[in-house]
Amino acid sequence: MKEKKYDLAAFAAQHGLTLEKKGCYGVYKGYRVHVKYSMMGNPACILTVVTDAKGKEKAIEQYLEKNKEELRIAQYGVVGIGLMVCPQLYRGVFRKVEEILDKITSKLAKLNCPGADICPYCGKPLEGGAVAVRESGIPFRAHRACADAAQAAMRERERRERERPDHKLPALVGLLLGTLAGAAVLVLLFLLWDFMAFASAVAVLFGGWLYGRFGGKNTAAKVVLCAVIPLVLLAGVYVLCLYLDASKAAEGAGAWQYIARLWEEDAAYRNGIIVNAVFLAVFDLVAAAYLLFSYLRSRRSVAAGMRVGEE
Repeated sequence: MKEKKYDLAAFAAQHGLTLEKKGCYGVYKGYRVHVKYSMMGNPACILTVVTDAKGKEKAIEQYLEKNKEELRIAQYGVVGIGLMVCPQLYRGVFRKVEEILDKITSKLAKLNCPGADICPYCGKPLEGGAVAVRESGIPFRAHRACADAAQAAMRERERRERERPDHKLPALVGLLLGTLAGAAVLVLLFLLWDFMAFASAVAVLFGGWLYGRFGGKNTAAKVVLCAVIPLVLLAGVYVLCLYLDASKAAEGAGAWQYIARLWEEDAAYRNGIIVNAVFLAVFDLVAAAYLLFSYLRSRRSVAAGMRVGEE
């Protein structure tokens, strides 16, 4: 007899959870949980367990780190209202979601982390004075005063971030340092291997990180600068590497003439340059797309998206 498919709807029904588009939520083993799953999502699966974790963050993180392989966790984090994990699941997804939640809720109970009957903001019993809250898409219940205070604090943080000065010059120094690291990778790969286009992704991502660390804000200008400057500088370094390499092999002839002759006569040499040039641009654009996604995500106001007292 064919086994009945255990999908999101079956999982929600099995545990009395409320079904929503690409997810479900409710009380599971005494804790409020939210399960989000989309096969094409990135990440595909996010599990949230709501609790007041204050004072126990380190113990929870140590447990998740120690059991990453067993729980099939790619990423995790202890957030203000509990913990979130991103498991990597491919087959039997909701059977494995069940196993993960069983283990996590059991560990939280052993750590005496409070469950669904407390406010995750203050850790005190709800005792009938709860309102529905949805923060970052995660539904739970909390004291209205605590939820309002949390929303006000978010608005204040977002206001301060908007008004924070954008230190573009120091940020550009950081970007150039990241680009130099990418250039070093390019030179090393040029000496050791025929394919060095990975260096552009290193330059964009590391440069983008240093851009922020040196005081630059996450803006559209950052995305453009981190895409253009590394690509131009690394293209120049690549041409310089070709020139210096040709100078050694030219044996008295001009380096540019030597490169031109190889370009005409050696298909492998010509194709190598074309492939590296194309993929320098491709890896640059892929890394820049990641920065663009980060920028667009940072523009979304968490406070504006928070819902208090709405079922």
